[in-house]
Amino acid sequence: MSVCWKDLTEQNNLFATRQSVAELAKNVLHQHAMIISDQVKLDVQANSAAHYTRQTADIEYVCRLLWLAVPSKHIHSEINHLLSQRIIDGTTPELSNFWQHAKDYDQRVVEMSAIAMALVEAPEIYWQPLNEKQKTNLSDWLLSSTYIALPPNNWYWFRVLILESLSGLGIEIDTLNLEFDLQSIDEMQLQQGWFEDGATGVMDYYNPMGFHLYALMYCRWNPNSPRKEVLLNNALEFTKTYRNWFDSEGRQLAYGRSLNYRFAVLAFWAELARVIPNHPDISLWRTLWTNGMNWWSNQPISDSNGMLLPGFAYPNLLMSEFYTSSVSPLLAFKAFNALAMEETHPFWQSTLESLPEMAEVQWINDRHLQWRNGGTYLLTNASGSNELRECADKYYKFAYSSAHGFCIDSVRWINQGWVGDNILAFQHPDTMQWYSRTHHISAFREADTLVSIWSPFMGCRVITCQTLQTDREVRIHRITSDRNLSFIMTGYCVDEWRSWFSHVIAAPSRIESKNLFSELRLVKGQGHACCYPCAPNTNVVYPHSSVPAISGVIQAGNSDIEVQVLAGSLGVLHE
Repeated sequence: MSVCWKDLTEQNNLFATRQSVAELAKNVLHQHAMIISDQVKLDVQANSAAHYTRQTADIEYVCRLLWLAVPSKHIHSEINHLLSQRIIDGTTPELSNFWQHAKDYDQRVVEMSAIAMALVEAPEIYWQPLNEKQKTNLSDWLLSSTYIALPPNNWYWFRVLILESLSGLGIEIDTLNLEFDLQSIDEMQLQQGWFEDGATGVMDYYNPMGFHLYALMYCRWNPNSPRKEVLLNNALEFTKTYRNWFDSEGRQLAYGRSLNYRFAVLAFWAELARVIPNHPDISLWRTLWTNGMNWWSNQPISDSNGMLLPGFAYPNLLMSEFYTSSVSPLLAFKAFNALAMEETHPFWQSTLESLPEMAEVQWINDRHLQWRNGGTYLLTNASGSNELRECADKYYKFAYSSAHGFCIDSVRWINQGWVGDNILAFQHPDTMQWYSRTHHISAFREADTLVSIWSPFMGCRVITCQTLQTDREVRIHRITSDRNLSFIMTGYCVDEWRSWFSHVIAAPSRIESKNLFSELRLVKGQGHACCYPCAPNTNVVYPHSSVPAISGVIQAGNSDIEVQVLAGSLGVLHE
């Protein structure tokens, strides 16, 4: 059974004050202290397993707790000392439970970065009490990350933090390798303060919770670094667009991989305040952090012991990655870095702002087109992390939203009467399987239009053009096919349930719930309006949802289909 964090405390507004946040942290850490002290047994593979070993998942559990425990060191000192002892034992080669040194592409490197943070932020607990042998063991274990191969993406920051933390303690490091990692990160920089997460062009939540969070920590640890000014300017430039990935209710855009980490992305706003405490936007940063944390505290994402469960707005293994263990969601604890700031800090003294329900249309590197209209909305032709589970649904849909969520398994069950959101899918005439956009042959911006050239399978080629008008999106598909093909296109999900196979009954392609609406209007081409249920538990925000749809058959040759896509929150003026 899952519960909301608000149910774990008597506080109604958990994140209104530092005191209320501290009380929640204390309650959650108390539960984890019982596990770390072996009073309660935790099986890290009880509910789900990742591609790495049980021992690595055990390391993951200890290290991800640090993101909450370290900024709470004056609130719950006991768990910090318990975690320190676990780290000492795990890095002692003579013990049977030795954590083993890192190897190429090792998950251990991810978790080492949390220990690096603890060494810098709480050396009085995690370094100074250690004897010389223990210090050597710990530093040797961390240094095993120096020369191994890493995925060429945000992972470079893990090693930067590891080496920087050790250097600050007087441990000799390979500065050339450190510089190589920093230069590799520089090469991933785009315009507007954004980074692509590797060579594929992915622009997702690894920007705030990876690139920028770690860059800000680096600046705080190295106040005299020649890189500091550039890194801070990048982060501030990034805020100009990233702030609109959150709507006025605190919901964040549902898009991309690693959504299991939930509110980890909010750590960026608190870290900005730690590094630039007197910035004029600190009230906005506090508001975005507080609204987001309050929204998450009302979602059933935890068990009764405060353990975050895999999923997004509710527990859901269907949308999890191969690297998601049952303890992976604890990376969300990064957002508790706000507790490292004292009550008198400008962050906690700032007044919360009222965020507007509307925000202007913004382009991000000519790959994303975003706006806020009740919820936050995104049109995109950016690339995805193609090697990951459900990549097409997480990256290659035509649109995404904070209010409507999105579905995985969007095309898998069409023959069984279920379909996902914001897709155009074709049925292969030989296999009878359905295929949507899974990659781009080419993608670019043309004036105010996003253009994607793609192919669902051999013999069919599609040019999709997306343009945002005053209160709707115009979505045009120019299709060239060798054969007649059945197709289905859909709009945004709505938290309203339609019965199984209700799509066989002709109905307007519009769905309304108590809070949301979604509609498709066919402007050009032939098709039948209907509404489909989405397969249960496939929408990452709502266990039950439905979509408006238009289905039909295109003839061999050239066909154009044009639809207007409308969606939003009922009661909001859509400008």
